[in-house]
Amino acid sequence: MTGQARISALAGAYRRPVLWFGAQLLLTCGAMSAGALVGDSILGGLVGLGALAGTLVTIGALAYYGYRTAGALGSRLGWLWGLAMFVPYANVITLLLLSSRATRACAAHGVPVGLLGPKIIPPEEPPGGPGEAG
Repeated sequence: MTGQARISALAGAYRRPVLWFGAQLLLTCGAMSAGALVGDSILGGLVGLGALAGTLVTIGALAYYGYRTAGALGSRLGWLWGLAMFVPYANVITLLLLSSRATRACAAHGVPVGLLGPKIIPPEEPPGGPGEAG
């Protein structure tokens, strides 16, 4: 894999856990405020079940993309990074450590990193590719 393709893969892998973590925060805040509004009713129970299902999905996605990000960074223990995403509070620390390493790697290759993660750079097409008439 070329250097550009490798950093593009890292940027793609790194952006997803950042977005999934944001989704988890929005889901948690939304479930808490919705739970306070509907109270102890059938609707409140359904909101709670929906929040639980959404939380499980986001935790699974965080674990998977944490594993992918660690692998893109060259870690041989990607499975351990992914496993740490399942542990409450440790997942925040794990995400911060992965984000720190991925941000440094992206910045070293000139990829801008913002609040929602890195800007994904599409791989360049070789000369004479589908974009050129020949």
